[in-house]
Amino acid sequence: HQPLHAMSAASFSRRRGVTLVELLVAMTLLGIVGVSILRTFTSQARLADMHAKRIDARAVSRAPVNMLMSEARMVETGSGVIAASASSVTLRVPVAMGLVCGNTGGSTALSLLPVDSVMLASAALSGHAYRQASGVYSYTEGTTSMSAGGTGTCNAASIALVQGGREVVVTPPMPAGLEGSVAFLYQRVRYDFAPSSMIPGRTGLWRTLEATGATEELAAPFDAAARFRFYRIDEDT
Repeated sequence: HQPLHAMSAASFSRRRGVTLVELLVAMTLLGIVGVSILRTFTSQARLADMHAKRIDARAVSRAPVNMLMSEARMVETGSGVIAASASSVTLRVPVAMGLVCGNTGGSTALSLLPVDSVMLASAALSGHAYRQASGVYSYTEGTTSMSAGGTGTCNAASIALVQGGREVVVTPPMPAGLEGSVAFLYQRVRYDFAPSSMIPGRTGLWRTLEATGATEELAAPFDAAARFRFYRIDEDT
């Protein structure tokens, strides 16, 4: 019998190595598989990126529309909408509500309910309104100012300050005899579809505070045919 190590050496010596052709075939197959996997990953990455961009695009248009809807929900039903057309809507948007305490020194004292201080400080007041005994609101438009004060007037009218609220005086004054009536301060806000400044040649949605003329483009581009549609009271179209 041959020794075991001699047989093993003979077996290894008879084994054939990998040829150049086999190596090339293996590398080609590996390259094809690798390219296919890379294309799959690239396709999935592009699909995910496109999906993310679509979500972002919806968010860009949803945010200004939500702002418009939020302010539209706050308007008083009788005279809250000043004007409405296919390209523009003008609203009287309340920024603070409260109760009338009475008149003092050429102004009217109000006890306001809690309101966001930043929103109130940045508001461009266009006027104030008070509720008449009939339930209809009467509006006063023009230069309206507000300052802290009115504590004595509210105390005299037995109107307590709500926690988190504030007492202010506003001008021009409201009529006398309104103690306890609901009142609010408002700003006139106009929304327009107009030429975009962010994307020239396209349509943008603009928001303007009429008291100061401050305007901002909320979103673009909208379709050239974008417009407001609405119902009129007691009409079915």
